[in-house]
Amino acid sequence: MVVSSIAVLVTLLVLPLGSHQLGATTSYVPAVLAAVACFDIMSVWLLAGEYLDSGDRRMLGMSLAYLWSLLVMGGYALAFPGVVSSHPPLAVTASVAPYLYIGWHAGFPVLLGAAWGPWAFLERVEHRRRSTVLICSAAAMSAVALLSVAGCVLYARQLPVLIHGLDTSAMARVTAPVALPLVVASLLMCARAVRGRSGPERWSSVAILVCLCDLLLTYSSRYRYSMGWYTGRTLTVMASAIVLLAMLASFRRLKATAEFNAAYDGLTGLANRRSAYDSLAAMIARAKRTHSTLGVVMFDLDRFKQINDGHGHAAGDEVLRSVAATLRDTVRDTDICARVGGEEFVVLLPDAGLRDARQVAERLRAQLRERQIPAIGCSVTASFGVAELRPDDATAENLLHRADQAMYRAKGLGRDQVADRPAEAVRSDPVLAP
Repeated sequence: MVVSSIAVLVTLLVLPLGSHQLGATTSYVPAVLAAVACFDIMSVWLLAGEYLDSGDRRMLGMSLAYLWSLLVMGGYALAFPGVVSSHPPLAVTASVAPYLYIGWHAGFPVLLGAAWGPWAFLERVEHRRRSTVLICSAAAMSAVALLSVAGCVLYARQLPVLIHGLDTSAMARVTAPVALPLVVASLLMCARAVRGRSGPERWSSVAILVCLCDLLLTYSSRYRYSMGWYTGRTLTVMASAIVLLAMLASFRRLKATAEFNAAYDGLTGLANRRSAYDSLAAMIARAKRTHSTLGVVMFDLDRFKQINDGHGHAAGDEVLRSVAATLRDTVRDTDICARVGGEEFVVLLPDAGLRDARQVAERLRAQLRERQIPAIGCSVTASFGVAELRPDDATAENLLHRADQAMYRAKGLGRDQVADRPAEAVRSDPVLAP
């Protein structure tokens, strides 16, 4: 909405001044075309990849629209004076570039809107056929685009003249009655189709709107190198980049989500087993280097299975979230809290000895007993085992193993206990072993 509003506002502000001449800037058009080419290439690549991953034909249609833009824009670059040379190879007449410009600026939004048309194939393409469909579609679109460019060049002298010197008013009279209604129809069709979608494809309608503003400024400016003409070319860059930037932002959010899911437990928001193990290894290295202390508290909720059986798994999930909230409210900001199993948790305490770890465990035990959980109508208890780093601990497993043994000793003593010595019967596998 913000981008659309900016494009419309700029268009409305520039329209009354669109015919004001600013003079030719030879480097401006090449710079614009270079930027648009880069954006189009990246958009084609990413949208084609999205199609290959999902089989969504709409992604294929969008990639073909950007392919059209790239190819027809290449023809425009070879016909516009000053882009490749002062006498461009495709400039058979002065009107070749305007025809290619309209084909580019009207064809791209129309094809982008067509990707979201009601006639588009909604079913997904089978995985084994996706590459074949992509190659054939890209070849067909390339052929159509190149033939369109060739047609404009070959029949340039038979086509109506669109530009006289710098005067482009004839282009508006000849092409606007066809181009503008097509782009408006594409905008309405696309806006309706992408409504409610959350992916970057919802920005397709914004790209079409910006193209429409570009055409309006171009038609109303009347002259090349006028204020409206330059503003329209600036909007061209904006239109080509919108969907690409939306896709890149989406990829960045997906990356952040993936990194979060890799390090944190989705239910409680605490660190997960792998993240806790990595943090503990770093803490042990630091403690040995600085000759500081390191404590570990490990605890397991008592009779958690009975909670799931008696109240349901939704209630069990609420209990786990409540325990996580208790941990956050109780420990220091420098401590690491993690859920390492179904109902098993661990707290890593840098610069804390065995006595400090036991005090933290006792405080947590008391907090859990006092915290009422509405989902089950009572509080929960837990069995705690504590341990501290010893000079002879070669790895994290040794420290965790002792905390694990102490926790099971607490359970053997009747649960809802804190123990700092191992039980006689020990488990052979530490709970955080990678």
